[in-house]
Amino acid sequence: MHALTQLADTHLEDALSRYDIGHLQRYWPASNGIENSNYFVTTEHNNRPRQFVLTIMEQPANAGDAYVGMMDKLFEGGLPVAPPIRNLADQAVEDVCGKPAMLQPRLSGHHVCNPTKKQIGAIARFVARMHLQMQKSDIILPDYPRDRLWLTERSQLTKGYLDYTRATLLAAALRQVDSMLARNDVQRLPQGMIHGDLFRDNVLFNEHGLSGVLDFHHAAQGYWIYDLAVIANDWCTDASGLLDAERATAMLKAYHEIRPLEDAELWFFSSFCLYAGLTFWLSRLSVALQQQHAQRLRFKNPEEFQRIVAQHQRHAFYLDPRALSSL
Repeated sequence: MHALTQLADTHLEDALSRYDIGHLQRYWPASNGIENSNYFVTTEHNNRPRQFVLTIMEQPANAGDAYVGMMDKLFEGGLPVAPPIRNLADQAVEDVCGKPAMLQPRLSGHHVCNPTKKQIGAIARFVARMHLQMQKSDIILPDYPRDRLWLTERSQLTKGYLDYTRATLLAAALRQVDSMLARNDVQRLPQGMIHGDLFRDNVLFNEHGLSGVLDFHHAAQGYWIYDLAVIANDWCTDASGLLDAERATAMLKAYHEIRPLEDAELWFFSSFCLYAGLTFWLSRLSVALQQQHAQRLRFKNPEEFQRIVAQHQRHAFYLDPRALSSL
């Protein structure tokens, strides 16, 4: 996590002059950016206002050089995403304050705090279409970096900082997830491009339904069921971190309508929910620990995912494949 890059008018005007998007009217920082610096930008072009999002990348996207092609492919497939805009030199990446930056159209809509089952179904169907769209592509993405080695290394960083209860929970969850990921049958589960960060604050809705999905900087090659586990943890849990079976079932059924789930994916879904919960708990923990030594870092509370991990340890969820055939 990094501190927000502070923009001056001259920095932005210089960067925007290399695009055919009109004259800068105003800009302001997006409040929910954690890993990158995001600014909303309004310009005037042919006497009409236009809105964009400028993302200054404080750290490279997981997809690396494949990021732009991936976004273009998703947009070509009719998915509600915002591909990078090319500048006058036909380049998708600009330099702003000495850092790589991308300009994208601002998508309409708003975030939801308490999603309905209909909205949960909408994001699940989006994910299924996204998975299938990228399966048709020849774009090669790097492997999802939060693998067994990453989990072990991040857990080592917490040694000596957690009390007995949290340290014991973390160690138990790590053993279970590591054992699961080492299984041959798990390694044969369907894989492809995953978003990796499908939280509610990365999805927009308007009066017609799902209107946009944002922040593909965690996208990589990974297990498709992992995307559904990330959604389940953020969209289908209560304040205690307990998974709501009715919401999770609605999500899995909606996804299955577009891309049929394999029996093995359903069998390991609960373990992947634990895996996803553990990755975000460790990610937030490591940044919170850095905060003790460096100021102005932005991070989210790790206790939310501590509760989710604890609940997955106590309560396994399994949906019988026959339930999916009763659509």
